[in-house]
Amino acid sequence: MAKGLRLSDIEKFADQLFGRSDEVRKGSAIMKGILDSRSARLSDISQAMKGNPQANYKAIHRFLQAADPQEALLRLYWEQAPYILADPTEIARPQAKRTAYVGRLKDGKTRGFWLLLLGTPYRGRVVPFHFISYSSRTIAKEATSRNQEHNRAFAKLREMIGNKPLVLDREFSYEGLLEDLVVESINFVIRLNISNGVSILDEEKKPISLTISPGQTVYHKGVYYRGKVRVNLVGYWKPGLSEPLWLITSLECEAALETYRARMSP
Repeated sequence: MAKGLRLSDIEKFADQLFGRSDEVRKGSAIMKGILDSRSARLSDISQAMKGNPQANYKAIHRFLQAADPQEALLRLYWEQAPYILADPTEIARPQAKRTAYVGRLKDGKTRGFWLLLLGTPYRGRVVPFHFISYSSRTIAKEATSRNQEHNRAFAKLREMIGNKPLVLDREFSYEGLLEDLVVESINFVIRLNISNGVSILDEEKKPISLTISPGQTVYHKGVYYRGKVRVNLVGYWKPGLSEPLWLITSLECEAALETYRARMSP
């Protein structure tokens, strides 16, 4: 599919992202290089672009200094989107032994970094509009943490997304993020990670059992994640699935389940 895209087709898309004609032209050539190389490495992209690879490599650096790719990406934000999706992805860079921003992935061995991508659903796909990257090395160097990196991505978008809920997977079910989302009044629907023995308490601080039967749906309003963060809790076990779905949310329970089911739809 990438090989079949003409540069003129990509330029039509780039024209919606960049303000100046020279940025459109250069940005289109780089995007075609990304598609043709199927890589985000500058050396691979420069090899796939037409012309001298060394000259292409320098041209990419000049483009990144002159343009603002993240600002351009924000123009892909779809205001009518019903919710916002976030996905943290491990990017392996096993050969990047001297690259400053590359650390170790979750296994503690593989070199790489994390890419946190935010997007809106559109016709069964996700259209990205914002991202941040971080690694074990940058977190240690900048005296920050994974939680703060996630918060940095969400806080910047507070005014843009308004009341739209963030729909997040189990990677995000941790106390610090929930507290910040509540303080910032950002709506959320997060799949609960029950593998780490998380506790949910009712208003009387009694534990809620996270067990249901296939075909069952349960709602618990005004409960406390780890006894601290007030949320609503949804349990849903769709027949045919191997395990139930548990959600913590700031929305009404029915709306939260409807939103997450829409996220799961193909």
